[in-house]
Amino acid sequence: MQDVGQTILIKTRRSGFLLSMVFLALVAIILVIWQPWQKITAVNVDAGNITTESIEHDSGIKTGIYRYQIFFQESFLQQKLKHNNGKISEVKIKLSGSTVNIEAAEKINAGFIQNNKVWYQLDSAGNQSRVGQPDGQGPVYTGFKQNTQIKRTARAISALDRPIRQSIGEIIFSPDTSNSSRLILMMKDGNTVYASQGSLADKMRYYSGIASQMSDPGVVDLQFGSFSYPYK
Repeated sequence: MQDVGQTILIKTRRSGFLLSMVFLALVAIILVIWQPWQKITAVNVDAGNITTESIEHDSGIKTGIYRYQIFFQESFLQQKLKHNNGKISEVKIKLSGSTVNIEAAEKINAGFIQNNKVWYQLDSAGNQSRVGQPDGQGPVYTGFKQNTQIKRTARAISALDRPIRQSIGEIIFSPDTSNSSRLILMMKDGNTVYASQGSLADKMRYYSGIASQMSDPGVVDLQFGSFSYPYK
């Protein structure tokens, strides 16, 4: 009986030893893959008008910190950033090797769009939040068929100063044979602007100066240049 007991004890110890070795091997593999000791070498921020410095300060993410400070903590850090920075409506943090990518959308009113008779307000990244109806503080989007078109336009509008954003009554996605990304902007001052999605943010900065030189309401064409002419 004593020999049987010793045999069982030896087998139990061996099993425990093998399990411990397997566990340690798994831990070693995880550590090699995870590499918690590796430092973050780059932080890429896409946050519109919000500076990279403020994003890094409010999130605590910057070059030189360790991977373990971010790995599996992305959700917590996203909530932390939104809590510390009141300008942010949505944020996404992704760790890739030694690089952290941060995408943040501002609470800027980039306009309104209707879908199935329901109105949605757009933030700086084109994210949609349900509202009762437009409040007149941003343009109404019409003619848009794809979400990528909406997001690109919302980003461009968000880059404009607030007075210009609020002077746009409607944005119509209206491609033609010469411009597959043509936008028609119906301005509250009575003018009509033709623009391209790709250059909208840059060229609309000059709208006020162009409009001030027009004696009568008309068309401001910013597609392939910058010129204007009266309707008549």
